[in-house]
Amino acid sequence: MSKLNGLRLKQLSEAVKEGRPVPVEKVGERLRDIREALGMTQKQLSKRLKISQPMLSKIEENTGSCALQTIAKVAAALECNFLGALDSKSTLETMIKKQAERKAQSLVKRTFANMAMEEQAPEKKAYEYQLKKLTEELIANPGPELWEE
Repeated sequence: MSKLNGLRLKQLSEAVKEGRPVPVEKVGERLRDIREALGMTQKQLSKRLKISQPMLSKIEENTGSCALQTIAKVAAALECNFLGALDSKSTLETMIKKQAERKAQSLVKRTFANMAMEEQAPEKKAYEYQLKKLTEELIANPGPELWEE
């Protein structure tokens, strides 16, 4: 085994052992890398899985077209566990706060626009107060109405 292959095997082995997340579009590639690191051919793995070799090739190329059960079955045949993970770009609290701000702004803007048409437009300070109050209310009690357009 060359030094490069040995290093690659070590890195892959550590990543798999630690359960490091893999972006969904790279899952098939990771399965292939594990199979190859084990020195197993597609034919050998497909035989273990009781599927055709072309089907396994398709799975390794594009797991996006596979059911999660299929991916878990391939992982199990490689003596690995498939762990699904969801990674958020921000915290759930931040998502709620941003949506509450958008929703409150929309509601307050509409209300104040109607009042302006009736020549009852309150001053900017009142607008800001109502906006802040409604945002806080929506954050405190997030529900389906928060996400209605």
